[in-house]
Amino acid sequence: MSDQVPIKEEKQELIFRHTAGQANRFGTNFDSYFTRVMGRGNYGGSAVGECYETASRITDGDFQSFTTAWGVTAQRVEAIGWDCLKKGHRVSARDAFLRATTYWGATTMYGTPGDPLHRSSYERERTCFREAAKLFDPPIEVVNIPYENGRTMPAYYIPGGPEGERRPTVLVLGGGDSALEELYGVSPAGAHRRGYNALMFEVPGQRAMFFDYPDLFFRPDAEVPIRYVLDYVLKRPEVDPTKIALIGASLGGYFAPRAAAFEKRLGAVIALPLFKDIQEMFIELLGLDPTKPYPRDLESRVDMSQSFVRLFALSDFRARFGYANRTYAEWLDYAGKFTLAGLEPKITCPLLILAGASEFDPVRMEKEKIEWKKAMNHPKSQARVVTAAEGGEGHSLVNNLLLKNQIEMDWLDDVFGVTS
Repeated sequence: MSDQVPIKEEKQELIFRHTAGQANRFGTNFDSYFTRVMGRGNYGGSAVGECYETASRITDGDFQSFTTAWGVTAQRVEAIGWDCLKKGHRVSARDAFLRATTYWGATTMYGTPGDPLHRSSYERERTCFREAAKLFDPPIEVVNIPYENGRTMPAYYIPGGPEGERRPTVLVLGGGDSALEELYGVSPAGAHRRGYNALMFEVPGQRAMFFDYPDLFFRPDAEVPIRYVLDYVLKRPEVDPTKIALIGASLGGYFAPRAAAFEKRLGAVIALPLFKDIQEMFIELLGLDPTKPYPRDLESRVDMSQSFVRLFALSDFRARFGYANRTYAEWLDYAGKFTLAGLEPKITCPLLILAGASEFDPVRMEKEKIEWKKAMNHPKSQARVVTAAEGGEGHSLVNNLLLKNQIEMDWLDDVFGVTS
C-alpha cells in the first residue's frame, strides 16, 4: 500500500550527518554509481527517465543531495507498486517493485556503519524485492541456507525451467558494497533467460548478513560458507551436480576462486575480476606503496578528505572485517590473510576472468594478466578485458550487463556442453 512506512525527507538527510558541511570537499563524482543504477535497467531494475529526473536533483559531490534524491524516487516508485498490486495489476506492480529495489539501494551507497537510517533503507530495498519476487512466474524463492551455530545465509532461488528437469546452475555472490537483492540483474536474470537455475546468496560480512548477524564478519576461508551453499543446492532435484558454476563480482572475485581451490564440486568459476590479494588492494586504496611496509600509525598519515572510497573502506569495510575498534594497521595485517598466493595450482576447474578496462591502468593491467595466468590451469580457462569501445569497461562490467551475461553465459554453455 502506498502509505506503508514512509521515510520523511528530513530524516533521510540525517544519513550524512557525519559529512554535513563538508561533503563538497570530497569532490565526489557520482557518475560511476549512476551508471550502476542505469545498468539495472537491462532487466527492469531502473528506468532511464526516472534516473535522469533523480540526477537533476543531485549536486555532484553532495552526499546528502544524492541520498535524498534517490530516497524521494524510491518512495514514489514503491508507492506505484503498492497501488498497482492493490488494483490487481500484478505485472505493473512487479516492475515498480523491481525499480524501487534499485532506488532504495542507491540511498544506502554513501551511508555509514551503525546509522539506523542506513538499515531502514536496506529493509525497504529487501521488502520491495521480495514483493516483486512473489509476482514472477514461477515466483523467486526466498531461501535461508543453514550455516554455523544455528545461523543462516540469505539467498534467493530461481528455477531454470519446469519441475523434474535437471539443469545447469549458477551460484552468484557480490562484493563489499552490493546488496543481495541487487544481484538479480548481475547474473541470475541472464542465466534464467538461458534455462539455468540461479541461486544468489550472501556470505558472512556482506550487507544483509551483517545487518542480521553483526558478529559475523568476512572470513578469508571463503570455501567454508560456500560449502554450505553447495550442500543446500545439491539437495534440489532439478540441479545437475556436474554443471554448477560460481560467479563472484567485485570482492566476490576473491571469494569465488578461493572457494574453487578447495571445493571440487564446482564445475566452473567466473571472477569479475579476479582479486588475488585483498591487502594489496587496500594498501593502494589508502595511497600507500604496496612494495613497502606500511607504518603502524596510519591514522595520522592517511588523508580521507578527498576520497569517499577511502572513507568507506576505513569505516564500513573495516567494520565488516571485524576490525571496527582496531587500528588501521591491525586491519591491514588481517587483510593479509585474504590472498590466493600459493593456491593458484589448486584451482583446477575452468576459470573465466572478466574485467572492465577502466579498473586498472595499462601498467597494472599487464601485471594482473601475468598473475591471472597462474590460476588458469584448465584448457577452457579464459581471461577477457572489456574495453570502452565495447561499452563495458566499468567495474565488474556494471555498465553493460547484457554484454557481461553474453560473455559469461556463452562461455558456460561451452564449458558444460549445453545450448541456451
